[in-house]
Amino acid sequence: MSKRNQINITLDDAELHNVSEYCRVHNMTPQAFFKAGGQRLITEDLLERRADLMTLQSLEEVRDGRATPIDDLLQMIEEDRKIGEEMVRNNLHSAKQTQ
Repeated sequence: MSKRNQINITLDDAELHNVSEYCRVHNMTPQAFFKAGGQRLITEDLLERRADLMTLQSLEEVRDGRATPIDDLLQMIEEDRKIGEEMVRNNLHSAKQTQ
């Protein structure tokens, strides 16, 4: 069996009341409460670091010319949307004229 380590924390009365009440309502121990919260913080931090790394890699790719900024793609999508709207308006207009 792996070694278990213990960490002691000090809470003021309001903090202790909040933790105790939460644990009572959710039927869990304070140890489980803090363990789950700590693990969630670690997981969120790892995800944030991964996102930061991906952003840095993307910026490096743009700088090195291996990729282009998404602005051009967004502009093309907007132009396609406008062309599509114009085609729909023209079709509706021509359909009304033939009736």
